[in-house]
Amino acid sequence: MGGRKGRRGGGRKEGEGEPVRKLPRVTKETGYAVCRELEQEEDNNYIIKLLERLEEENPCVAEFVSRLAIQHEDPVGISTAALLVYRLLESQLEAEELKEQLKL
Repeated sequence: MGGRKGRRGGGRKEGEGEPVRKLPRVTKETGYAVCRELEQEEDNNYIIKLLERLEEENPCVAEFVSRLAIQHEDPVGISTAALLVYRLLESQLEAEELKEQLKL
């Protein structure tokens, strides 16, 4: 079972079909940036906009978050945490793509 490390896509070998994408490792700087984004919005506007965008761009994940949240005592806390984790990963990916573009 140890041979699966780092492989995705149902056994597809790297170089076949779509490239294998890994989730990025979030840096402290990205974490600070997302915290600043959150602090700049009043009330829950940041989270509401994030959920609306997620529902449009990735409806399966949005539905998963919603279904998970309603099963818990604090659905707002659960969904907020899930949305912030999603934003952290998304923001880190954006930072890495920008860094790669600047290399060109």
